[in-house]
Amino acid sequence: MREVFKKSLVVSLLSVHFTSLAEQNSQSFADIETIVTTASRTKKRHFDLIGNTSIIAKDTVATINAEHLNQVLSLASGVWLSRGNGQESLLSLRSPVLTGAGSCAEFLMLENNISLRAPGFCNVNQLFDSHFEISDRIEVVKGNNSARYGSNAIHGVININNTLYASENQLALDVGNDDFYRLNATASNDLDDVQLGVGVTVSSDGGYQVSSGYQQQKLSVSAQHQLGNWQTTHHFSVTNLEQDTAGYLQQGENAYKDKSLLKINEFPDAYRDSVSMHYSMQNSAEINNALWQLTPYLRYTDMTFLMHFLPGTPIEKNDHHSIGLQLSRYAQVTDALSFKLGSDLDFTQGSLQQYQTHDTISDSAFLRAVLPKGQHYDYTVHAKNYALYGQLDYQIAADQSAFLALRHDITEYDYNNALSTGNLKDDGTACGFGGCRYTRPANQTNRFNDTSYSLGYSFMLNDNTIVFAKLDNSFRAPHTAELYRLQNNQQQNDITSVDANQQELGLRFQTETVFGELAFYHLTKKNAIYQDSDRHYLNGLSTQHQGLEFDLNWRLSDTFKTRLNSSYAKHTYENNPTNGQQLKGNEIDTSPRLLANLVLDWQIAQNITSQFELRHLDGYYLDDKNTQAYSGHTVSNLRAKWQINSNFSIAFAVLNVFDTRFAERADYAFGNHRYFIGEPRNTSATLRYQF
Repeated sequence: MREVFKKSLVVSLLSVHFTSLAEQNSQSFADIETIVTTASRTKKRHFDLIGNTSIIAKDTVATINAEHLNQVLSLASGVWLSRGNGQESLLSLRSPVLTGAGSCAEFLMLENNISLRAPGFCNVNQLFDSHFEISDRIEVVKGNNSARYGSNAIHGVININNTLYASENQLALDVGNDDFYRLNATASNDLDDVQLGVGVTVSSDGGYQVSSGYQQQKLSVSAQHQLGNWQTTHHFSVTNLEQDTAGYLQQGENAYKDKSLLKINEFPDAYRDSVSMHYSMQNSAEINNALWQLTPYLRYTDMTFLMHFLPGTPIEKNDHHSIGLQLSRYAQVTDALSFKLGSDLDFTQGSLQQYQTHDTISDSAFLRAVLPKGQHYDYTVHAKNYALYGQLDYQIAADQSAFLALRHDITEYDYNNALSTGNLKDDGTACGFGGCRYTRPANQTNRFNDTSYSLGYSFMLNDNTIVFAKLDNSFRAPHTAELYRLQNNQQQNDITSVDANQQELGLRFQTETVFGELAFYHLTKKNAIYQDSDRHYLNGLSTQHQGLEFDLNWRLSDTFKTRLNSSYAKHTYENNPTNGQQLKGNEIDTSPRLLANLVLDWQIAQNITSQFELRHLDGYYLDDKNTQAYSGHTVSNLRAKWQINSNFSIAFAVLNVFDTRFAERADYAFGNHRYFIGEPRNTSATLRYQF
């Protein structure tokens, strides 16, 4: 299958090349006129961007009608959102699938340009806080972007946008296998001088596995109006998730291929409850020949879940609330030179508790001793983040442009421990075998100063083709869990910020019927944070990430169009960590080389459309020694829609058409193969009413 996709990629490139030569003077392909904001933090045509950014438009989101965001993000090259159970996920974006405390800090997740979680307080599952079901556009910026957004933007940025105040009035009901029901509704209206929009999503899923499923509710409101000389846009969203979580399938190697095992859930008591709230007020105005933008925001999240993946199955409760401000001034200095100056401020108070309600049940006397019943962690952190950034954009000539962006961040954590210091039980007594696993450092304040930059250049070969080059330096400050959630008697953590450098070359082309983008990147991380064999957090790991990405949208005729998103990448260890492991040159686990997604849309009749989707995930190693592997998979999906009249439509979807046995994600730990299962063939129907 890998060879098939390689050949398809070559054929597609050649076809697009000759089509481009034949149509150099034609008008722009409609998708290219899309205005994007994430990659540059200013409005810019997609075609003119320096750097690879994938755009998933509103009609595409509506056609996919995803139950989980991984079904949508597969349409962006170089992205694999690995689905866990229910609404859980782990992200790969120009990277392996990263796990463990702090791994979420390698990516930045935004909704309407505001981070879903505060710096230092992210969660690997945080995308379930987003209201992606009603989004107008999802922008995926690949690679380094700290010069514009600061910490966390090492491997990429995902921004989910909505403009509900301009949305359609519609109501949709989804019904699917395993007692899946979902109601989606959007409405907008003009009230005097205010454009107001509301979106609601209510979901219920019985779950495929035993004792699994979830209930989720989302509400979003947006409004736009004039406030003096300022144009003001309000965004408010609140989400609630109550999930019964199924764990890994652990019945041996390739257990996911045995259909009789797929419903097994060895953790029937596992759960995850999460509430989040976001509000922002985006203001913009032209003052003295400059564009000012001022965006205050509020953020709140509260989550409790059973850590069924740890021995002792403790419970974690974490929460944080934030207030922040984004301020920028953009001015055209000369006809060729523009300058943007901005500042980001974020103030957050967060807390975390971890406790075990019962004694550890295990055949191991060691585990019973070092994982005691009671409280393991109970701390609060007051965090402050200050940043100042600037960007120069210069039009060198009619066909050449360049930019330089610089940013300096100051991140400060004030940590306060509510329990005894060290690796003692919560009553102050000692554990056997040298002490308890979980260790609490003394109260402290940690401060990190980081500077990042980005330099880019583009050259238009003709009206339809642009080439670009980009050089970036990015960082991420340590996550609070890496600093204060210590183990095995690590009393003090001296870790510092992770540093990353990226070089990127790309080509983007368009005709009236074709849009294509080809990008090569080489990204290195130094001073990366890892856990040694004693479960201590340390700096010093070096990794390399390089790959080729290709995106193609092609309108083949009035009735057919196709979309291909593919990437070929290799992620490797570049040194041996201090724990003595020989990893240099090995591939990082859970990093498939080839990702590919092919979509064919067919307009069967004026009111009937269909879509066939082919998703391929290459095989990958399951351990850092590269001794265990998953073979990969290819899954097909089929969708169709009948527009009955101007008000009513009905749509059908068949996922995993050929009933392929596959794993959403495979893992190997503690001597066991573990799988998040891929569900067998399942169907759903959607009835939509527009008014």
